[in-house]
Amino acid sequence: MTGVTAVRVRPTQLTVPGSPVGEEDPFPHLGAVRALPVPRLDPTAPADMRERVSYGRLATALPYARFNGYDRRTTPQTLPALELTNGVLTATVLPGLGGRVWSLRDERSGRELLHRNPVLRFANFGLTDAWFAGGIEWNLGSTGHTCLSTRPVHAAVLHLPDGDALRLWEWERTRDLVLQVDLGLEGSRLVASTRVLNPDPEAKPLYYWTNIAVPETPGTRVLCPAEHAWRTAYDGALDRVAFPVPDGDGVDVSRPGASVHAADYFFDVGDRSGRLVAAVEADGLGLLQTSTDRLAGRKLFVWGAGPGGTRWQEWLSGPDRRYCEIQAGACPTQLEHDVLPGGASVSWTETFEPLRLEPEVVAGPYDDACAAAAEVAHGAGRPAALERHHRRWLGEVADRAPDEVLAHGSGWGHAEVLLRGGDWQHRAALPFAEVDDTSAVAVAVLRDEPDERLDALAPARTVPPVSDRWLAVLRARPAHWWVDLAIAVNEHLRGRLDEAEERYRRSAALRPTAVAERGQAQVALAQGRTEAAVEHYTTARRLDPEARTPATEQLELLLDLGRPEDCLEVVEELPDGVRHHGRTRLLRARALADLGRSADAAAIMDDLEVPDLAEGARDLDELWARVRPDQPVPPHLDFRMVREEGTR
Repeated sequence: MTGVTAVRVRPTQLTVPGSPVGEEDPFPHLGAVRALPVPRLDPTAPADMRERVSYGRLATALPYARFNGYDRRTTPQTLPALELTNGVLTATVLPGLGGRVWSLRDERSGRELLHRNPVLRFANFGLTDAWFAGGIEWNLGSTGHTCLSTRPVHAAVLHLPDGDALRLWEWERTRDLVLQVDLGLEGSRLVASTRVLNPDPEAKPLYYWTNIAVPETPGTRVLCPAEHAWRTAYDGALDRVAFPVPDGDGVDVSRPGASVHAADYFFDVGDRSGRLVAAVEADGLGLLQTSTDRLAGRKLFVWGAGPGGTRWQEWLSGPDRRYCEIQAGACPTQLEHDVLPGGASVSWTETFEPLRLEPEVVAGPYDDACAAAAEVAHGAGRPAALERHHRRWLGEVADRAPDEVLAHGSGWGHAEVLLRGGDWQHRAALPFAEVDDTSAVAVAVLRDEPDERLDALAPARTVPPVSDRWLAVLRARPAHWWVDLAIAVNEHLRGRLDEAEERYRRSAALRPTAVAERGQAQVALAQGRTEAAVEHYTTARRLDPEARTPATEQLELLLDLGRPEDCLEVVEELPDGVRHHGRTRLLRARALADLGRSADAAAIMDDLEVPDLAEGARDLDELWARVRPDQPVPPHLDFRMVREEGTR
């Protein structure tokens, strides 16, 4: 191909306006970041889908900590990046943010193929809260955006005979699975060969989706050869609908801009080979994704043109930068989990490339446009060739040792390998280095280092590991304040509240910490001892005044107990950084509304921004309806995602 040169990988940097993700929250979050609705499946859902939907739902993102300390300020953010280029395509990868492909540029047309976000803006969309929009994201874990999205991954270059490849890998800790993604360029295609490995003898739930954000314009059309799709719309229902006109009203949702409401459409592609999904503009240019057969699912996500979707788009990417997502996954829908047997692995290869169709075909009947995209994806025996490519990668590259490490992920992979006796059969290909991060205290416990060493690591801000393997190690360690705290979290997670409370108390007796007091508050609350919970939260705030989590949880508890006056008193006690946070201001507005002071509550909401507002949350519009029932929800507060009664 003219202009193609040998693939080269080089380190670089990006400077993007936005805000940092902040520090990890040291207060373990035992529940889900937000509860998923219990799925209501269409009566036609097959038995194997029902079985996969009922299996593997993640109850908590522990042992991961939450990232909830970000804000909405805009300052230049310098990000380490890795660039792959061959003169035809240039891919830019962010190893510090989950290995996200930030940009994929077609050098021949000068066109960006992805939604390259003009800002780095976090919001509460991920399994551990913080998430950002744009690019290509590798989602391993469970329903929701992966815990790795805002965390570093290991990265290294492989010098192969036909050019460089970039390897990304990390230990995913909610499932104790290992993710490996090898990225290369072949002509005009970005090729990603992915493997998920189970290092343990027990079977694990498998959830994986590749999320691809693409620009959305009035002319954007999404193509996937399918006559039906499984639709979810933030209400828990999974309905089988016709595609591209699901509601019989003439609205063609293959044009994302035509959809009023946010929705996921999981294409019913059956067992056909050469699965594909594409997003194309009115001029016929766009992005085509295809894969080997193991990556079975395909999806379209649309924000919709309604007020909520429009506001979320602006919140995540700024004004006039709309996007939609095309996706590919290991199961037909994102409500399902497959089974990965003990000691097994599963793998696939997918490609991303510029797509060129005739504009009149893109504008024509949906079936014709899909057929044109499939002709490109399937031409010259490409599905079979991609399967052969994947087998070669498995046999010749997947277990090859990297030539040069370019970035380090977390040290938890190293700790997990040590925990298992250091026997990691893929340690040459996927070396987990010892990293000076939150894993250091766990490694010190494994090595039975003295208490002084544990104290020196300052692990009060380390959310502990919670697997059965780690709990056995912790129980074998002599008394130490962090060890007791770690055991308390483990017992708490398993519902053994008396044991948890005793361990929290032991830890606090050896060294008082806000984490132990907050843990006791949550135990007391679960046991119905609400006044004791309030008192423990007060102590936690005294021990760590700048921490938002115990303050927020205490304010919410006081409101739930019908004590808005006490809530306002606590707000006045908080330091400025906590008191002026958007979440605290929202809770203050709720307290004022509970006291009948609607005008004062509305005054707060006139300029309210809540940085950690969750996807699908109704906090703002429901409170506005209480304090200003005669006025429509202002655009800056309207994040409604669920279809309202009587709307399409």
